[in-house]
This record gives sequence, structure tokens and C-alpha cells, in this order.
Amino acid sequence: MMGAQYCSWLLGFLLPSLWEAEVAVSATALLAATVALLLILDQSASNGTTTTTPTTSSPPPSTARIHHRDGRRRRSSARGKKAAAPELRWHTCEITSPPADGSPRRGSSSTTTNTYVIKVELVSAKYLIGANLNGTSEPYAVISLGEQKRFSSMVPSSRNPLWGQGFNFLARELPAEVTVTIYDWDNVCKCKVIGSVTVAILGEDKTESTWYDLDSRSGQVCMRISSMEVFNSDSYFNQHTRVDSQRKMTLNKQRLAMIEDSGPLQAMFEFPHDEIVQHSYSCALERCFLHYGRMYISSWHLCFHSKVFAKQLNVIIPLQDINEIKRSQHSLINPAIIIYLHTGAGGHGAPPLCCQQNGSFRYKFTSFWNRNRTFRALETALQIYRANLEAEKQATTFQPFINEHVLVDVTSNTFPGTPEKFFTLILGDNPIFIQQYRDARKDTDLKMSKWYASDEYGGNVREVTFRSLCHSPLCPTDTAVTELQHTSFSKDKRNLIYETKQQAHDVPFGSYFEIHCRWSLRKTSSSTCQVNIKIGVNMKKWCILQSKIKSGATDEYRREVCKILQAACDYALAAEPNGPSCDDIVLTSSA
Repeated sequence: MMGAQYCSWLLGFLLPSLWEAEVAVSATALLAATVALLLILDQSASNGTTTTTPTTSSPPPSTARIHHRDGRRRRSSARGKKAAAPELRWHTCEITSPPADGSPRRGSSSTTTNTYVIKVELVSAKYLIGANLNGTSEPYAVISLGEQKRFSSMVPSSRNPLWGQGFNFLARELPAEVTVTIYDWDNVCKCKVIGSVTVAILGEDKTESTWYDLDSRSGQVCMRISSMEVFNSDSYFNQHTRVDSQRKMTLNKQRLAMIEDSGPLQAMFEFPHDEIVQHSYSCALERCFLHYGRMYISSWHLCFHSKVFAKQLNVIIPLQDINEIKRSQHSLINPAIIIYLHTGAGGHGAPPLCCQQNGSFRYKFTSFWNRNRTFRALETALQIYRANLEAEKQATTFQPFINEHVLVDVTSNTFPGTPEKFFTLILGDNPIFIQQYRDARKDTDLKMSKWYASDEYGGNVREVTFRSLCHSPLCPTDTAVTELQHTSFSKDKRNLIYETKQQAHDVPFGSYFEIHCRWSLRKTSSSTCQVNIKIGVNMKKWCILQSKIKSGATDEYRREVCKILQAACDYALAAEPNGPSCDDIVLTSSA
């Protein structure tokens, strides 16, 4: 009897009652209905998004590669508005604007461009807002022009920082705007904006030290800004970036395959797939405290990624900006590596530190597992990069500017100055000597272009046109003359080659020949150089009067170059202090 009662109690305890079964079934049905409803709503929402997406054409890809510090969208820093902390970017720009006349320039095999070089000298700031609790700030400046950005050094605990740094920018056209935003460096939180100012550059000009008011309660920044137009081919821009050309050359030599899988450089810095990590080391970037992270070394960049207290820091240093790599000499417990930068290098993602001894800017990395191994890897990467640059320069072959086989010696003399002085006084972009000499010879319509780099001949090339008087009875009163000039210095600046090709258009058989000339200047002392001149007539077509044309043109141009050399020597002496008047010298020498 007791067993039966125990069994019935056990069954009642284990088996649910009718009310409990009804509650369980109802809850299960309600849960299933809720899940089904959520799935239906999700599917309808995705279908609605697909059908309502506008079919606008996507914008063309930009030529700049951008690397963000975080996922926040960049906000513009216009005048009078507060700007967010800058999203740290690394970029390379490509300028492909054509010349002003729309035609390719002579002597260059690549597309030529009109480029403006804008130099911003960040001098100092004063009366900045105290962003810290103790009333001071750790200010650093971000100078931007379009997509180009440069970072100044950070000055600790100062409301009146002194920088004295210069930064170069390239602009396609003027007017342009340079924006300077000053931030307070913060190791933990987001960097605060102290103030910003936007300066409009309307044309080619050079300003003295000028104070600009910031758009904050107080604060001023002192800058010197200069802009200059240069006529250059794509090689002029590549010598400032030198990233794309170096990448192409290395890929052609090493035949590296394109890697489709995203690596750390692609995931964190958005680098192209052809840039891969060669070495990776755990370390820390030294600031007010250590930012622990990881260093990545590739063929073209040194990168550092850190994330401390939810603050992400990306530093990207192109190898071309590195001047020197040294081991620290004072740290035995925690050895470090110090990377010194070239003057004017910036835009690396974080402001560099300033060395108090020599004023250079540097980054200091520490907390390595094996400092010496990392140092050797950095040295090797930098040596390979510089060796590839030298190989690229040496592999470039240039075509001869003139026909050397027709040249004969004409005269030799001593010029009272160095080859650099000859180029500055006689051949510079400021054509005072040439203008006075042509006026003394009664030549008219003188037009000169500025010097521009030539990929075909090397050195610099320019074009000079004028109308010259003719003294031959078979020629008209005057004739249009086109003269192409080419200059090239040696690496030590001790030798200068100055070559010209001159063609007269309106004389008989003028299209049949050119007059070639070469000036060879060799430095002999600190104040003199030896000048040797050769000339010759290059016949482009055969004619029956070929010998007479050669002899007549050679004799006339021999007298001409002798007058030019004498006038140049006298002009150089007149340019010295207490010298005679330059106008009288040129008039007398060219008579």
C-alpha cells in the first residue's frame, strides 16, 4: 500500500499537470510566431532597400590613397567653424594638368604640367587656449592643402609654441587655400581643436612673417607663405613623391605577384595589394607614455599601429623621408631605435618629437624583444630602397641635345665667377642680361620661357624666340629666330654644360640648317671658371649651297658668341660691389 502511494506521488511530481502543459504549449507557439514575424519583416526590409537604391554612376577612383585612423567621416575645417580632430591620412597625388597653351613642351617625352610649389613656413603661435586642467597645452599643427597634409612637431606644456618648420605643397592651379589647424595632443582621449585659420593664395607671391587670427576665443599663428610656378614634366612631381615610380621599378625587377588576400597593411592602412609586409615586430612608440603596438616594414614604408585605451594610432613613415636610423645610447634596460627625418618631412599620422640638440625631428620606438634584429631589418630595408633609387637614376639614358660631330673649337676664356654664378646671372629665369644684350643689338619681340626639367635630354630646357636684324644682302631686313637652350650641372656643381640650337626662319634655306653651340664651364677656383665654346652647323637637308652656308654661318656665329662671352664677363664684374653700371657694360660689349 505504501509502495503504491509512493509511485503515484513520484508520477505526480515528474509529470506536468494539464495547466503546466497548456502554458508550455502557448509559450512555444508565441515564440515561434515572433520568430516568423521577425524573419518576414527582415526579408521585406532587404527587398525594399534593393528596389529603392538609386542607380547613380559611381564617381571615378581618386588618385590619392587615404588611410584613416578610425571610421569617422572627415569634416571640413572652414574658416570660422570648429573642426574635428584630423583623420590621419597618407596620400600620394598625381598632377596631370596640361601646359597653359595646351601643347606638349619641347624636349620632354612625358606629359608636361604647370605646377605651383607652395612653401608654408610655420614660425610660431601665441595666446593659445589652455586645453589642459593646469592651463597649458601640448599644441601641434596640421597644415593641409586639398588632400595633402603635413604634421608639425608637438611642443609640450606651452601656450606660445615655437616651431620654425617648413612644408612644401604642390598645387595644380591658383587660387588655393591653405588651412592650419592647431590641436592639443591627448594620449587617451580625442585630440582637442585649439583653433584654425584658412589662408587664400591668389597668385605667385612671397609674404613676410604674418600673424593670422585663429577662429577661437584667442590665439594667433605666425607663418610665411611663398608660391612659385614651375614648368615641369611628370618627373618633377615624381622626385617629390617617388613612390609610384619606385614601386613600378621594384615590381618589374623582382616580379612580385599581386596578392589578392588582404594583409595587415591593407586592413589597417588601406595600402594597395602589391605592398606586402617584409618584417613585423612588437614595440612601443614613445610619447608622454608608451603606445604599445606593432611595427610593420615594407619595401616603401615603415608603419606602426597601436590601440591603447580604445584610441587607435597609425603612423606611416615613407622610407624616402628617413634621414638616419640610430640605436639609443642611454637605455640599457629598455633599448630603443630613433628614426630621424629629413627637413620638411611630415604627414606621417602623428607629430614627431623635436630633438633639443640639433633641432631635427624624430620618432622613437622602444620595448623590442630583440632591438638589434629590428635595427638590422630597418637598415637593410633603407639600403635596398636607396640602392633601387640610384639604380633607377643610373638606368635613365638621355638623348644628345646637339650634334657633337659638327662642333669645332671657337674660343676659350676665363669667366669671373663659378658655374653656378654664370647660370644665375646670365641664364637664370630673371632675363636682365639677355634682355639688355638683345636690346643693344636692336633685336625685338624677345620671349623666354622658364626652365623646366627634360626627361628626354636630362637637365633643364627652355625656348627663346626673338626677331634679329640681318646684314646679308640676300636676306630680309630681319628674321624670326628660335633658340632652344639646354643646361646640365654635374653632381658636385663644378661643371656646367650649356647648349643651344638656333634656327633662323625667314632667311634663304633657313629650314635646311641649325646652328649648334656648346659652352663648357669648369670651376678653376672659388671665384673663376674656364669657359670653352664650340659651334657648328648641322644640315638637316642637303642643298647645293651647303658648303657656303656652313662657312658663312660659322663665321657670323663665331663673332656672336665672342661678343656674348665678353658681355657676360663684363656683366659679372659689374654685378660685384663698386662695379660699373651694368647697362653701360652690356651696351659697350655688344657694340
